[in-house]
Amino acid sequence: MKKLYILFLLPFFGLNAQIEGTWKLAPVAGALGVGPSLGNTSWWSNSTGDLTTRACLFDDSIKFEQGGIMTHYMDGNTWLEGWQGANPEACGATLAPHVGGQESYNFDATAGTLTVNGLGAHIGLAKVINGAEINNPANAASSITYDVAFSNGGNTMTATINFGPGFWQFTYQKTQIIQAATPLITFQVNMNNYTGAAFNTVYVSGTFNNWSGNANPMTDANADGIWEVTLPINPGAIEYKFSLDNWTNSEQFAGGETCTVTNGGFTNRSYTVAGDANLGAVCYESCSVCTANVTFKVDMNNYTGAAFTGVFINGTFNGWNGTSNPMTDANLDGVWDVTLPLPNGTIEYKFTLDGWNASEQFVGGETCTITTGGFTNRVYTVAGAADLGVVCYESCVACVSGLNENVAATFTLMPNPAQTSFNIVSADKITEIELVDLSGKSVRKVTGTTHVTVADLVQGMYTVIVRSENGTSTSRVIVE
Repeated sequence: MKKLYILFLLPFFGLNAQIEGTWKLAPVAGALGVGPSLGNTSWWSNSTGDLTTRACLFDDSIKFEQGGIMTHYMDGNTWLEGWQGANPEACGATLAPHVGGQESYNFDATAGTLTVNGLGAHIGLAKVINGAEINNPANAASSITYDVAFSNGGNTMTATINFGPGFWQFTYQKTQIIQAATPLITFQVNMNNYTGAAFNTVYVSGTFNNWSGNANPMTDANADGIWEVTLPINPGAIEYKFSLDNWTNSEQFAGGETCTVTNGGFTNRSYTVAGDANLGAVCYESCSVCTANVTFKVDMNNYTGAAFTGVFINGTFNGWNGTSNPMTDANLDGVWDVTLPLPNGTIEYKFTLDGWNASEQFVGGETCTITTGGFTNRVYTVAGAADLGVVCYESCVACVSGLNENVAATFTLMPNPAQTSFNIVSADKITEIELVDLSGKSVRKVTGTTHVTVADLVQGMYTVIVRSENGTSTSRVIVE
């Protein structure tokens, strides 16, 4: 249970820290103001001259500590008004119960409220309480709640309170300014599709470095063609582009791209910095990721399953959706192919028939597959344009040569599925029987017999190649 308590308390302390510290009224005109509605101080607000006249109020400080401890430092002197007997209003000795000292507070970061507790405890002006302005020190409240909001990196606190006919607003500043960390922005550019003149180094140049051509070099640490650099950049809008070898070359945009802005005849990338961010790897001179044409080919000549009309490729790149990437067999040779533009990175995929009517099945552990979440699929890492070559359906390699000499099986295989062994029955004289696994690897050859032992083989599907004096034919067997 102790770990649960810690998890619940950490967010509370993190939010509570917003108000912790020592605060004083901001030494500016308008730090105190009142008006008919929230944020409207048109009825009255302090002037610049009041900073001197009411210096005894502006030098009062309030410290909020962990554990709900509040200390109001008034140094025995503050601004006194007519309701406190001052005539005229002026600086004077504090009057009970508004004398400051240690009290308690509750801060609700979610609701944005600050409650000060203790007779006479207050911030801003002593006379302002919830729903009223008191006209006698004897009417002081024992608890007052303010709505609070923070700005300027948490260094400014604006407190408002509804006193009935309108709203008072008090603006405080921390006496010890907290410097907000400069956001860290990571720039990345993929140079794999770049076809221009050779270069040595990629740089990022922009408004944040006065468009220097060599101030911020990027690196390609793992030699994958993706260059990157992380820079501290102040919040706000920036323009930039990727350049090569100190402006020997640079990105060129037509204008109107989603990631660019055109100012003064120059079109650059644009971004508004608001906090730490990784802008992701974009293609040079593009707002999008790089893609490379990858050609997939599958040989269906050895396929012995149910009839089909179309072969498709499905994978992580198309959401495994069944029919978005059909393949074609233009020359009717049984080899289906498709070329797709794919972003760099690792993909999983498999070949399927008529959408998802049938699909490749792998045992797992094949050289071209990966098993994740209980599913075994083909795997490939895209790193540029590539032709993956022809593979046999449900295999990592090309179909075994010679299988098409006599595709129609001239033998009977039994039993199928087989647990310990199977037999081949054929009218032809058999010279050799070979078993090939789904990766294309030959796992067994027998001669001089039609009995094949499989008890020691891994469970799964195998291609059975039967060679006889009249040719070669194939079938499939499932080993259980």
